This record gives sequence, structure tokens and C-alpha cells, in this order.
Amino acid sequence: MPLKTIAVFVDPSAAGEARTAYAVKLAFHHGAHLIGIFVVPVGWDGSPSESFVRGQAAIRQLIERHAATEAAATDVANRSFSTVSTREDISFEFRILRHGDANEGATLNALHSDLVIVSGPRSGELPREWSAESLLLATGVPFLLLPERWTGATAEHVVVAWNASREARRAIADALPLLVEARSVTILVVDPQKNSRHGEEPGADVALYLSRHGAKVAVERVESNGEPVADVILGFAKRHNNDLIVVGAYSHSRTTEMIFGGVTRRLLRDATIPLLIAH
Repeated sequence: MPLKTIAVFVDPSAAGEARTAYAVKLAFHHGAHLIGIFVVPVGWDGSPSESFVRGQAAIRQLIERHAATEAAATDVANRSFSTVSTREDISFEFRILRHGDANEGATLNALHSDLVIVSGPRSGELPREWSAESLLLATGVPFLLLPERWTGATAEHVVVAWNASREARRAIADALPLLVEARSVTILVVDPQKNSRHGEEPGADVALYLSRHGAKVAVERVESNGEPVADVILGFAKRHNNDLIVVGAYSHSRTTEMIFGGVTRRLLRDATIPLLIAH
């Protein structure tokens, strides 16, 4: 399925502008509609002095001051997003999520997008109760986690972490529009002999599948030699100047907290290039 709707969580910062610029380039390349989502920061900072405010006039002034602060932050974010988005010939819109409905709004906007772009696993631009991981698990929509102020290319040289799992297969399906357009795609198989699901030629079948879609694919099989698998993936991506890692998220837990698998957690924590994660 092609990318036709891309959502990006924005904020009026240098990192937010870089995130928007990346999303704009991606939307332009794929002919997608871009949605900028801004979670309005809560104007109430919990200052102890505010609890002593008395009288209707004083309380009204306090409410008006906080409302003005929120309105100013929203206006700055809107202008920042619009300025970056108008640099390319794309369709775009700016959506506002206020703290009262931010949780439901974040979920709905993710559900109706092909891809969601945020700054990292604990993205400050998301509602307080949400992380990229929790939204991913709640919606099933792939998330692209962008390192702060990333200025590299948009998915030209991609490495796919392949372990023949359902989650890895789902990640490939979600990333297919990016993989087909990339200049190169590497199927990276770590410790292939330890996983019987790979078959006789680990990575060959999924590479053939992608090549039939038009992707330019190569297969690399490497040994971890006792090194953490996530470090092997990250090291490979760095050595080969990859600008996107595609990985399927794995969860060991069925509880509401949903603990991610060790490789996924480490990638989320340590990745210094964009990471597309699907579940």
C-alpha cells in the first residue's frame, strides 16, 4: 500500500523543524498528504503562588494568562510547520490536540495515517501519557523514530533486520513503499544458524519477495560472536552508511505495560539513524 497520509508530531523547536523537514521530503517523494499534529502544552505550570490566588477577577486573569500562553505556543508551532511545509509542492494541514482530548486525538490521528513520525521512543511532542511504543501497540500503525535534528537522507539505503518472525514480516509490509523506492535494501540476518525458520538460505526468500516488488535487494549474513544483536545491527548500519533501519517490534508481555523484547528496546534506546518500527 502506498504512503498517502503521513502524520508528524511537531513542536516549535529546532528539532521540530528538522522533523517537519524530513516529513515534508518524504511526503513530496511519495505524493502523500502531510498532517502536522501539535499537542498544546499545558499552560498551568503548578506554581505554588497560583494556589493562593483569590477573587473572581484574579482567577479570571490567571485563566486568561494561561490561555494566552497556550494560544501563543500554538501559533508559533503552526507558523513553524507551515513555513517548512510550503517549501515543497505538497498538501498539508495543521491539527491541534488540547490536553483534555490529546490522548484520544493522538490515537485517532495515528489510526488514520500510513506512517507516523516522531522524534524518539519517549517523544516529548507526544501527549504525556503516550510514548511511540505505546501508540504503536495501541494502533498497529508503523512509527518512524527520527533522531533529534536528523538532517540525513530519507530512506535511500535501508537495512532490514530479518529474523523470519511475524513482526519482521509485518515491518517489511509496512515499509514496502520506502523499500521499493530506496536505492539499496539490505536484508540483515544475524546468527542465521540459530534460527531454523530461516530455511536453507537465510534471507533469500524474503529478498526474492522484495525484488519482485522492484526493490534493489542484497542479503548479508553475519555472526554476533557474543555481541548484543542490537549492537550488531547498529554497527552494520553505521559502517554501511544506512539511513534507515526497519525492524519488527516484539513484546514478551501481554499486560498493559507491554515490555518490548531486548533487541527492540536496545535499538529504541541507542539508534542514531531513523528507525521504522512496526508491530
